Amino acid sequence: MKFTRRDFLKASILTGATVIVGNGLPLLENLADAAKEEFMGPLPDIDVGGLIRPPGALPENKFRSKCISCGVCVNVCHVMKYDAIAVVGLKDIKNFGTPYIKDMRDFPCALCMECPKHCPTGALQKVEKEKVTMGMALIDFGLCFGWNGDVCLSCSKACPMGAKIFDFYNGEWGNQPYINENCVGCGLCAKYCPLGGSAIKVVTRGQYEKIRSSYVNEFKRLLSLSNEERYNVVYGRNIQQIMARGRLVEREYR
Repeated sequence: MKFTRRDFLKASILTGATVIVGNGLPLLENLADAAKEEFMGPLPDIDVGGLIRPPGALPENKFRSKCISCGVCVNVCHVMKYDAIAVVGLKDIKNFGTPYIKDMRDFPCALCMECPKHCPTGALQKVEKEKVTMGMALIDFGLCFGWNGDVCLSCSKACPMGAKIFDFYNGEWGNQPYINENCVGCGLCAKYCPLGGSAIKVVTRGQYEKIRSSYVNEFKRLLSLSNEERYNVVYGRNIQQIMARGRLVEREYR
């Protein structure tokens, strides 16, 4: 039976075996529990560059002028048991007291759309969830299983919009998912990515516009590489990082 590079990746990550990488030190899959502290997050060169506001937020300047820091959206999110919204602390005086989505990895927005209904000032406007523009989710191609020889559908399965948001470029190197610009930025894909620390980062729309050209160019460059060039990228760099982070099976969206 032919043992393909995709089989190698699956066997390495999905088994409980010890993996030897880099300097020859063994790395166990359970190291992924500490992935957020031990490793840089996805796309470390891209700064979020702002706050991810709750769904239905007005443009930033209007939002801050309308928001009275009442905390109603925070309470509603807590009652709904999502706990995605927090308020900005004293380290950011400009935005102090205003709500934002605190942690896309563990507490993304579920798009229940309850917070705009209860906002007393209109800082959060009622909007259909398909038209929410919280941010933009970006896949780190160097960390994503689907770009490095495996098949993983957790991000697309978790997405409330599904096929409208995800494009797939299937080939020898994986199913290669790509998040298009219909993304609303809820972060559910980041939560359910099974890579330790996630392979997906959500950025503000403003930040996305700044890095859009370079990100799209990298995506196109990868697709244009020859098999030999792609082999060098995947096995010369990416696989070691992926193995070090491990796979968190309980994070997979089923």
